[in-house]
Amino acid sequence: MTITVDHVRQLFASDEPGATLVIVAGRPQITSNPAEDDGLVVAGREDLMRGRDTPPGEDELNRLAETLNATVSELGG
Repeated sequence: MTITVDHVRQLFASDEPGATLVIVAGRPQITSNPAEDDGLVVAGREDLMRGRDTPPGEDELNRLAETLNATVSELGG
């Protein structure tokens, strides 16, 4: 299981309310308003957009993907 820049890019590009990056059965996916049993919640679009007017550029998308991936790996996700 690896969170890639494509997963983070998809999260920011989502128009779904409550778009969230979750780990389900060891695989990252974007879902809308996940239930408690939908998997490990990694990050919500609204949380990552807090304090921003526009989505981040490529460099920051890469940094976010690396940070989220490292965090999930440390948790054993």
